[in-house]
Amino acid sequence: MPIWNVKQFGAAGDGAADDTAAFRSACEAAAGGGTVYIPTGNYRITGPVAVRHDHTSLTGDGMNSRVVYEYEQRPDDGDSEASLFVFREGISGIAVRELKCEYKGSFFGQPGQSYAGKVSALRFSQCFDVVAERLEICGFNDSAVKIATGDERKYAARFKVTRCHLHHNRVAGVLFGYVDGISIMDNDLNDNGSPLDGGTGYGCAGSSLELPLNVQVVANRANGNYRKGIDLHAGVGAVIADNICHGNRLYGIYAEGRKTGNATIRGNIVSGMNRDALDIGEPYTWIMGIDFGPYADEPATEGHYNFIVEGNQILNFGLGEGDAYPFNCYYNMARGNILIRNNIVTGGQITRLVRMNAIAEEDAEARVQLDISGNLVSVVSCSKEMFDLPRIDRLNMTGNQISVEEERPAGVPIIRSEPLGRLLAEGRARVSGNFMNGRLAAFEKG
Repeated sequence: MPIWNVKQFGAAGDGAADDTAAFRSACEAAAGGGTVYIPTGNYRITGPVAVRHDHTSLTGDGMNSRVVYEYEQRPDDGDSEASLFVFREGISGIAVRELKCEYKGSFFGQPGQSYAGKVSALRFSQCFDVVAERLEICGFNDSAVKIATGDERKYAARFKVTRCHLHHNRVAGVLFGYVDGISIMDNDLNDNGSPLDGGTGYGCAGSSLELPLNVQVVANRANGNYRKGIDLHAGVGAVIADNICHGNRLYGIYAEGRKTGNATIRGNIVSGMNRDALDIGEPYTWIMGIDFGPYADEPATEGHYNFIVEGNQILNFGLGEGDAYPFNCYYNMARGNILIRNNIVTGGQITRLVRMNAIAEEDAEARVQLDISGNLVSVVSCSKEMFDLPRIDRLNMTGNQISVEEERPAGVPIIRSEPLGRLLAEGRARVSGNFMNGRLAAFEKG
């Protein structure tokens, strides 16, 4: 495949000249495919650069190839009109490698204005077979990498974002929507968001406005993000595994929403969330380590939902003023399986260890099997029942070992569950081998 050097098209790469026209010409020259080569230099770009052709690769010399985007967003801009590299709908075989991209425009500093930012570094719509690799992207007032088609009939497919450092962007490191098959692997996704807005700031995020399918988020470092380390606000068929999520403000891992189902959350470390209080203000008065499940206003009567939360570590977790839930499940399905198994939790003051946040009525039919077993817990205090369990069909709660330093408030039982007695009487619950502070806990007695 041919190589098109942007300097052959007039790019100076001196940080002063406007290299926009040269970049546009080089990308247009790749009409038959090829590599647009961005050699070592500081390139000043002042307007969007369209990538319109199949089998186009944008490749630099690593962090020595620095693209600085100096563009002031206009009031009527959409993200396709305002972003740095805009990839045409329908193209395939795209790669972006070995570049550093920075944004130097306005950052929408007013509180509540995060989503008014439309400037991303890489803006994809319905594209196919895309790799973003070894990139550093920072400062954009939307996201570093954004994949959104806005049309459920137009899914993008087969994306891979790997070995990138995506940081200090206003919304997210990676924001993705209608995409079938996306792998986000071995990236540093840190410090995204703004102190002015509690509602944004994600290492990576599946957009609630669209519906990602077949998602892998594996072996990333998602640290210090203003809202969530890893967010799957919508998505079906997800694996979130072996990530480190340290010091995120409100959530470590979030796989919860009206369009979220069938997720495996395994082998992650969520840490550094033990605080005296939050500084974010109403309505944000809680923190959650791992939050998952289908959220909706009414019970989900169709479909079978499965969530596996296994082998994770939630360390140094708690909140002095407000609520702290290491595990929170939005429990809104009539059919499914939930496993919360073999996890380790340490920390300060928590509200409950496992909170099953049921929206549906307690007497609604539920063919859901719940397994909470083999978890090791050591916390300073727990202000309410350790477990809050709603309507379920079958329960396995065995082999949990829990240590609480401070005495529990008088009259607060270990478990809150109206159906437990009935399940035990009907032989549909197994509750044994659970220990609280070294003593066998008779959970079945409340």
